[in-house]
Amino acid sequence: MAIDETLRVAVVTMPDQIDQEWIARLGQDPRVGWMERGAILSTGLEMVKQSRPDVVIVDRLPTETEEFIRQIFTSLPTTICIALTSLTDVNVVRRLMMAGARDVLVRPVRHVDVLQSMNAIIQIEQDRRSRQLVNSDHHGYGRGKFVVVISPKGGAGTTVVSTNMAVALRQISSGRVALADFGLQFGHVGTHLNLFSRHTLQNLLAKSDEIDDTILAGVMQQHGSGVHVLLAPSSPEVAGEITREQISAVLDSLLLRYRYVIADTWCVLDEVTMALLERADDVLVVTTPEIPALKNVKFFLEYLAQHQLTRGRVSIVLNRFPSVDSVSLEDVQQHLRQPISANIPSAGQLVTYSINRGVPVVLSHPQSWVSQSLRKLAAYVAGEQVTTISLEPEKGKGRDNAGGQPRRGLFASLRRQTSR
Repeated sequence: MAIDETLRVAVVTMPDQIDQEWIARLGQDPRVGWMERGAILSTGLEMVKQSRPDVVIVDRLPTETEEFIRQIFTSLPTTICIALTSLTDVNVVRRLMMAGARDVLVRPVRHVDVLQSMNAIIQIEQDRRSRQLVNSDHHGYGRGKFVVVISPKGGAGTTVVSTNMAVALRQISSGRVALADFGLQFGHVGTHLNLFSRHTLQNLLAKSDEIDDTILAGVMQQHGSGVHVLLAPSSPEVAGEITREQISAVLDSLLLRYRYVIADTWCVLDEVTMALLERADDVLVVTTPEIPALKNVKFFLEYLAQHQLTRGRVSIVLNRFPSVDSVSLEDVQQHLRQPISANIPSAGQLVTYSINRGVPVVLSHPQSWVSQSLRKLAAYVAGEQVTTISLEPEKGKGRDNAGGQPRRGLFASLRRQTSR
């Protein structure tokens, strides 16, 4: 059914109205290639089921029209139904639309009014089906959003952030989410999610030029949250054999099939990591409020800018803040010369408990402050306008190990180191 093709139209009206002028003129219009009319509801329904017209126009009493359209919509859901009524009561219109009518016209009508209604509905239906067809080739999303989680210092919590954020994204967006472990030598995503398999990234690399749904289904592990996980290679030596071309092929296959692809990375700026950064839409730089970590982050940000390693948005995530004896937020931002985009509060006992159980904290303690913050970070990545800096838990929610007040004055030695 295309808007430039002739239409097959059925009109079901009342016995004394079957010769209305608009019906006769509609049948003579060159845009209508076939038209049948009926005035008996039972035979009209059988006629529609057998002839399967593109459009059915029902001009009966409101209750009869509602029931007739409901039966058509139930048996032939792709058939367009247009209702005619003399009542302008919003409740009548509402019931007709709920029954399946795509438009409701108020009598008296002209054949041009009916044609305009049909053309508008068909245009909308064409657009919807075209988008559905295009999206079905890419599993509904076209190109997904690629997020790289990285830290220039080990132990900052990138895996905690990436695993929990992936689960939270799945929760709040209901979209397909893939989490890929690019900690190539000693990745811990599987441990954090209690997933173990002999099928890993290494299996995709061997077939990087022919990745399809079947191959992916055999490698991706599905977590109970609905997140699909690509585990790191089981052999550390594989890291030295991976090429940019292989990484690009793996990312292409994932981004065509998932709305969000999260990459958990290690703290080495090797060829693979730089290839990931180049492709990223979002780069989350995770740090903790300690001098060694902040020093590395400052050097890392300068290196990113100097070598233009990414075109994506770079956001700093301050993990384990606030906590006892940590540097103040103002000092951190002043030193890095870049605002902090989000903070994840210190919750050592809860996070350790979740890691040891292999259950993300957003699932094990969903009401905790740390889980609130991780869900806000996921919403931020999804494009929501949310406040991702929180120095105290929301009222009525759990306050897990809030930590003490940050203190100033810890940057003297750091300033001397970075100014040399």
